[in-house]
Amino acid sequence: MESERSTMVLPDLDTTTAGQEIVADNIRAMEQIYFAAMLEEIRAFQVVDRLVDLFQKGLLPVGQGRAANGLFKYWKEAQFRISEIERSNLYARVLGFPGGDGNGSANREFSKLWLRFVSEVSSFAREHSGADQERAEVIQVVSQEELKKDARDLAGNLSLYGYGWAYFASRELQKQINDVIRLLSDPEIESVYGARDMWQVISQVSQLELGGARNRVRYRTLATSGAIIIAWLAKNSKKLSDTTRRSILATGKIGARGSRRTTCGLVANPSDSDLVNACNDWLAVSGVPEDLMT
Repeated sequence: MESERSTMVLPDLDTTTAGQEIVADNIRAMEQIYFAAMLEEIRAFQVVDRLVDLFQKGLLPVGQGRAANGLFKYWKEAQFRISEIERSNLYARVLGFPGGDGNGSANREFSKLWLRFVSEVSSFAREHSGADQERAEVIQVVSQEELKKDARDLAGNLSLYGYGWAYFASRELQKQINDVIRLLSDPEIESVYGARDMWQVISQVSQLELGGARNRVRYRTLATSGAIIIAWLAKNSKKLSDTTRRSILATGKIGARGSRRTTCGLVANPSDSDLVNACNDWLAVSGVPEDLMT
């Protein structure tokens, strides 16, 4: 269905009124946008659009059940969703990602602040792990004060750009993400492509219909670990704003792999160890060329 709506234009961000106040809800909004951007990289939205197209043409062998109903509903509601070009513009504007129109006010600081914080969390955890903990307390490469400042800087940036239009756009994106995940995880659609999960469906459809698959391990890791990192910042926003508090990470069991929880559980309430693990996972895949990963 062709949308008759004109492309949305992101309004200019008034940094003088938004300031650097850390607002947890704004950071949570950026969590959704970041997760969506990683799904975009792996072509999840394009895959669903292609499945809908195949379904319309009678080329997708699904019965008159939940999968068919979901595909029809997704087609019917197309005009009410944020379009691909609008999503691209949003990622460029609030995350500084290439490929969209940042409207002259792209978030040029995000990448630098993000990499610095993620790298320092990983370094801090190594210094304070196991046998190295006593030595780390004497010789610190990354201090608690330094780590807190960088966490506060990143949280402030996310809060600033998760303000206003982006906040409401993230809520619409969340609905769209839920629809995409529901369709790609449908057992009938998984069966059509001989897939065990939605990530394999994405790879199969991309390979068969979209000219090639992108590395699902890489972008799945970037999506989930990035969401956990941003969720931790939102959860600890009050601690980051507290000028009397010096430490920000507990050093007791930092970095330990705890009990298995779903991604939803990790994002809902990430611990300090969850943050460390997420930073390590993000760093492990972010710098590896895609053709070297399986």
